[in-house]
Amino acid sequence: MTRDPYRPCPACEVSPMNDSTSLAAPAQLPATMAPRGAWRVVVLLMLVVGLGQFNRIAISVAGAERIIRENGIDATRMGQIYSAFLLFYTLAMVPAGWLIDRFGARGALIGFCLGSAFFVAATAGVGLLSPSAFSLWLGLLVVRSLMGFVNAPLHPAAAGMVFAHVPARAKSLANGLVTFAACAGISATYYGFGALIDRLSWPTAFVVTAWITLAVAAIWTWGTRRLPTGSVDLPHSPAISADQTHSVAIERPPSATSVMLRRGVIWLALSYACLGYFQYLFFYWIQYYIGTIQHLGDDVSRRYSTFITLTMGLGMIAGGWLADRAAGADSSLARRRLVPLLGMIASGVVFEVGTASGDATMMMATFTLSAGLLGMCEAAFWTTIVELGAPRGGLAAAVMNFGGNAGGLLSPIVTPWLSEKLGATYGTSVGWRVSLTVAGAVSILGALMWIGVKSPRVAGS
Repeated sequence: MTRDPYRPCPACEVSPMNDSTSLAAPAQLPATMAPRGAWRVVVLLMLVVGLGQFNRIAISVAGAERIIRENGIDATRMGQIYSAFLLFYTLAMVPAGWLIDRFGARGALIGFCLGSAFFVAATAGVGLLSPSAFSLWLGLLVVRSLMGFVNAPLHPAAAGMVFAHVPARAKSLANGLVTFAACAGISATYYGFGALIDRLSWPTAFVVTAWITLAVAAIWTWGTRRLPTGSVDLPHSPAISADQTHSVAIERPPSATSVMLRRGVIWLALSYACLGYFQYLFFYWIQYYIGTIQHLGDDVSRRYSTFITLTMGLGMIAGGWLADRAAGADSSLARRRLVPLLGMIASGVVFEVGTASGDATMMMATFTLSAGLLGMCEAAFWTTIVELGAPRGGLAAAVMNFGGNAGGLLSPIVTPWLSEKLGATYGTSVGWRVSLTVAGAVSILGALMWIGVKSPRVAGS
């Protein structure tokens, strides 16, 4: 009788006493053998991640097109609402990683979907029930802060699901597809949520997306119901061989502190902070730079900003495929790391060329190419961090994402501050060019940090 492929093999059985900390490693399928349903998991992850980013950015669309204009909240206070989400999202990252390793990535994503649906609905409730501009601002500040906490497990849990359920030769490609879905979700927000606002009030538009999010929660829960549970949610260490499985299973797992202090984890977190700084520049300031500083207008800036974001997403798919091809059958980290190392350097250099160019067409082309090259680096980060952090891959991924969002938090603040300081002396245009040049240099610095990332077999950590 054929064994049900959704049930763990005997080597994967978890002790009924404590399945959350068991280190029994699931037997590796051959790299060429895809488990049934692996790509279905990837498609479902793309749906969850894409909608998560849609819900995250929708408030900025509502703010720009309705709330600031119609509800008496100025741009500064609206920015505080955006920053509150990012701040609490970042602060909750490490606890979210512990949660993923304790209860499993699938369960964390179910909680994320249900929590997102609740707080998206709460956003609508604040809009419908607030009697004044101050109460609206305060209500949105609280609701979006709490929503930041709920969103924290999203990307680390998605990376954990990919590592646990996708064959070795396709892990980076799968991570690339998942991160592409994030960019697609962001890109769809401007026109998709904008269309809802055009037909409905902005609070009612959030009611609609809350119901959609609840439906996605049901789809994710149902679609992943037969996946193996227990230790299969926890990625196994690449340094563990089949004949070591029994001895490892009876050892205690490494402490959270020891995982967070692993050299590779620290270097990846620092490198991802540099990537986050550069990436958030595209999300928050490129549209303003193109439309206002370069005087190309709202229509051009809106169109190119959407195109740049989508190009970054397509780069994530291409980079995932390339990282898998570079690593080969043995998932060599040494070869895989060439993709982000070279990609971040190339992205920074191309971006510097664009900032120095006086031609608008050349600037647009280089910015778009730079975004695509930067996107190519994402998948290797997520595949590698879960591998290095095993068996606490969720925690390691959360530490890395904490670094990325910490860098991302600085970019929206430092970029205009530096531009203003330099602009007072050398002119606004020069100030912004120098500020953007600094961001490109940060990307190159982050690339060099990959040199310190070693395989566990080599580093012994």
